[in-house]
Amino acid sequence: MDTAQASAVTTKTVTFRIWRQEESKEGHWEEFRLPYAKGANVISCLMEIQRNPVTTDGKRVPPVVWDSACLEEVCGSCAMNINGRVRMACSALIDKLEQPITLEPMKKFPVVRDLAVDRERMFTALKRVHGWIDVDGTHNLGPGPRQSPKDHSTMYVLSTCMTCGSCLEACP
Repeated sequence: MDTAQASAVTTKTVTFRIWRQEESKEGHWEEFRLPYAKGANVISCLMEIQRNPVTTDGKRVPPVVWDSACLEEVCGSCAMNINGRVRMACSALIDKLEQPITLEPMKKFPVVRDLAVDRERMFTALKRVHGWIDVDGTHNLGPGPRQSPKDHSTMYVLSTCMTCGSCLEACP
């Protein structure tokens, strides 16, 4: 590899367009550029932006706010619109995303700040319908009623819900 090729490899960057908004205020776009890192996901890039929140035009801004917890697509807290499609930021690899990578909060929930939204409305509705199985010892009473394979396959898919709100975002 000659010097020009080595320089091109080391200067490869990733550009992010991120929606910035404080609760009940007008929002705006800010653009950030990071050095490319093979295998990086959106969350790791947000962490890098958080360490040095300087826009592409050189302006130092407050760090971007987003939600995350498990970082392995289990909890659902990092759900956001990435390039116009709702998905988990922890499993969205930058190598598989078109640039600039556009990050927006989910639109079906009120914005707390930047990419973080308030999902309380969804959680309150789940409480109202008691949308879970209590761990109260009844699971130790032996086998439950038989289910048909068709019912089982339908119910299993529903049991994998991580309460991220993506389904609400994707549904018109």
